Amino acid sequence: MKFATVLLFSLFLTCNLETPRAQEPLPTGTWGGKGMQLTVTQNGAGIDYGCDSGMIDGKLQTDSHGKFSARGTHVFGRGGPRGPGDSSAKSHEARYEGVRNGDKLEITVLLPELNRNLGKFAVELGQRATLERCG
Repeated sequence: MKFATVLLFSLFLTCNLETPRAQEPLPTGTWGGKGMQLTVTQNGAGIDYGCDSGMIDGKLQTDSHGKFSARGTHVFGRGGPRGPGDSSAKSHEARYEGVRNGDKLEITVLLPELNRNLGKFAVELGQRATLERCG
């Protein structure tokens, strides 16, 4: 009985241990969803929200659980034409945190200096984004 218990416990551990993967780069290309288009390159990413925009600095890589965290910037857009002498939009420090599951990403956008969470976005590789333009 003791041997069977040890054997079953060993099998349980063997079957339930996840083999950690090395850091994996996020596939390059366009990831789209409601309210966000993420364009991933080998050196970072550009983000289009329809009105606002953002940039991610550096290569995006996920850890062994598919999670990533990256620094970048966020710029609030504004509608209407700009006249001469209008100041350009201010760039804010941003943190992009997310989880990859296959060809899908869930991304949270945080603006630490403003103490704001812009929300969670779901995007998928190769999908077209649904964006609302400011006007």
